[in-house]
Amino acid sequence: MTNIENIRTFENLSEKHSTWIIKYCSENFDKPIFMIWYRDNSKNETEHILSYKNGGIFTCKTLTELRKKIESEKNELIKSENINEWLENTKKVKMVESSTYDLISVIKNLKENILDVKTTEGFADFISLFDDYINQDEKNNYLQEFIDNELIKKTWEYYYEFIFWPRFNDKEKFEIWNRPKLEIEIGKLLSSFKDIVLEFEKNMNKKAIC
Repeated sequence: MTNIENIRTFENLSEKHSTWIIKYCSENFDKPIFMIWYRDNSKNETEHILSYKNGGIFTCKTLTELRKKIESEKNELIKSENINEWLENTKKVKMVESSTYDLISVIKNLKENILDVKTTEGFADFISLFDDYINQDEKNNYLQEFIDNELIKKTWEYYYEFIFWPRFNDKEKFEIWNRPKLEIEIGKLLSSFKDIVLEFEKNMNKKAIC
């Protein structure tokens, strides 16, 4: 079992090197997979998902194999000083994920017409991740049309306007706030969301998830 001290140490190093592990859960895979999200060292500090030079997203089946896989495929991956330093400085620490994208729960709830705070947050977090992937490389511009979808944009904007920022600014007030309801056709939203999930997963390295 990973102890609390290990988690804190690994999280501190992840923060220092602006590099984090994502646990990704999808109904299209038998088990969760893992990927890397990082900010580069440029003045703009752009956000990236670790990817191969051909544009495919780096993924790994287990945390125990992740370090070895990055090192063995480093010549095929887009170089990142952050990740190289992160790998070097976490050698003696057990790796743990920093965040989980549970698309299984999001899709299950949408199927049941549930669009509560947790579901909306899971939805918006994934759309933001997809947006990072689009913007990290011009080759991915063709994917923009998926998040320009009216229902996707409306839900994503609702999350930030009525959940994220109000909760960030005043958590206590947010808990008792009777915020406006999102009026939307959840069935159509679900269909568009599933299309985005499939497009995202088409760009994953199939060797890690076969």
